[in-house]
Amino acid sequence: MNKELIINAEEQEVKIALLEEGKLLELHRDVFDKKFSVGDIYLGRVKKILYGLNAAIIDIGHSKGAFLHYDDLGFQIDQMLDLISTNHIKKEFYNFEPQENKNSINHILHLGQKILVQISKEPISNKGPKLTTKICIPGRNLILIPFSEKIFISKKIKNIKERSRLVSSIKKIIPQKFGVIIRTAANNEIEKILNDELIFLIKKWKKTLNSLMKLCPPVRVLSERSKTYCLLRDIFNNDFKSIYCNNSFLFQEIHSYLSLIAPKKISIIKYYKGNLPIFEKYGVEKQIQIFLGKNVPLENGAYLIIEHTEALHVIDVNSGMSNHMMKNCTEIERTENILKINLLAATEIARQLRLRDMGGIIIVDFIDMYDSMQKKQLYEHLKDKMKNDRAKHQILPPNEFGLVQFTRHRVRPELKKMNINNKKSKNSPENYIHYLEFVLETIIKNKNHKGIQLHIHSFVSAYLKKGFPSIQQKWFLKYKKWIKIIPRDSFEYTEYLILNKNHKIVSSSFYFH
Repeated sequence: MNKELIINAEEQEVKIALLEEGKLLELHRDVFDKKFSVGDIYLGRVKKILYGLNAAIIDIGHSKGAFLHYDDLGFQIDQMLDLISTNHIKKEFYNFEPQENKNSINHILHLGQKILVQISKEPISNKGPKLTTKICIPGRNLILIPFSEKIFISKKIKNIKERSRLVSSIKKIIPQKFGVIIRTAANNEIEKILNDELIFLIKKWKKTLNSLMKLCPPVRVLSERSKTYCLLRDIFNNDFKSIYCNNSFLFQEIHSYLSLIAPKKISIIKYYKGNLPIFEKYGVEKQIQIFLGKNVPLENGAYLIIEHTEALHVIDVNSGMSNHMMKNCTEIERTENILKINLLAATEIARQLRLRDMGGIIIVDFIDMYDSMQKKQLYEHLKDKMKNDRAKHQILPPNEFGLVQFTRHRVRPELKKMNINNKKSKNSPENYIHYLEFVLETIIKNKNHKGIQLHIHSFVSAYLKKGFPSIQQKWFLKYKKWIKIIPRDSFEYTEYLILNKNHKIVSSSFYFH
């Protein structure tokens, strides 16, 4: 699949859009003054013991206090606490023996105690960060795990010989009392590259330890690099065909990094100097306005309705205009059409979860199906579309009510349209025109529909026809199809009707309201 990265650097933040086959798949924000990010390591102090929850509140500088549960301490906690409580760092800092098992956090931690922690979940809503003491130092091919001796390997590396080779290579070079996770990117990588990266990660960890004695908690001792760097480190592969960036400093940083990890791919990096904002130039802004609202259109006239609470998300699949088209169908045709809509909805839902970074419990109300084979087909399709999602998730089969339930792990606040651009309301004229164009584009792609007519309110009709080139003319130049616009005084402002040359209804304003 062709992937693109569009990087929009602004005064206070960097917005990064990941596109797959031209569709917006992920949208990330890197705020310059952000203090608490996943992966950052802090030297904190125990502020409070929560006996009922078997957890502790750790002071790392956040107003709410950070949450550390007993299950996130890890077997290495005694070694780590012993390490930071000494007056100096021993050269044998990894030569500790695990102490006896303790099943309560108050047997391990006490008030005022120094503790080394890593952020596993950013502050969300009125909650502070979530922490772990299972420290990991990520690289492109390897993840270093101090105080451990285990070697793990990505399940995505399927070849048995390659898995054995990689594990064998790591065993040769890894020091005692260090563990490693072999990432997917290490597949077919030479041993020297792995060795160099491992040495780099160990030096980074030792440097972090050496700084501890000079610092007084709460303080950050190791920070993740920029979001752009982390994304390239974690997801860059041969599927990437272009990277566009509108900032010269970031352009040079990306160029330098790719010259190390993929020197043959540095030609895909482009410095954007155009007058038009980069997100508008490459269609990202339009997709944000269309796909990050409450109602999300599908290509066949159906749409999703997405409702959010703090921990629960409900997604309803609505057949929309397709409902009218199915009235004259036979029962078999109707059943097949419902399956097509549900499959299309499942594909879009998998994208929406990544795009918005939705987490917690997700309940999807698909259109009712009574055939058990079709339900199974839908379930397998949803699992297949979710397999590339890096977030941990679990999907249950459709229940007796036809609902699909699943959970998805979230580490950052959910992305909403208002987070990206709060200048435009959801019912702004720009959003409406973006949506109309999306509907027309999907109809044009269906070559069965010719002689398209757009019946719309007179004011909107005048807006689409005014200027040179007008929006109507731009559509003609872009899609090589002339859209006939017919003004209708009896219509509401956002009401529309799309007919083909046979005067058959193709779409109408069921979605935008």
